[in-house]
Amino acid sequence: MTVTQQIITIAITAVATIITRFLPFAVFQSKKRETPKFIEYLGKALPAAVFAMLVVYCLRTVEILSGTHGLPELIAIIVVI
Repeated sequence: MTVTQQIITIAITAVATIITRFLPFAVFQSKKRETPKFIEYLGKALPAAVFAMLVVYCLRTVEILSGTHGLPELIAIIVVI
């Protein structure tokens, strides 16, 4: 990849990130318009679901029946919690 292509890629990624971050504020900026209940539900439910999915993803290759039996991973979970 050339330097120009790298700069264009970074710029497109930055613009896409900025748009997705500010789009909800643009859509729901009116004080008269109430945020839909479904969006409020997603705001409450998604953070816990994402963390649970990350834990499952990180522990997907742990083999309990061999080696250290997942002890390092268990210690890491206890330390983090």
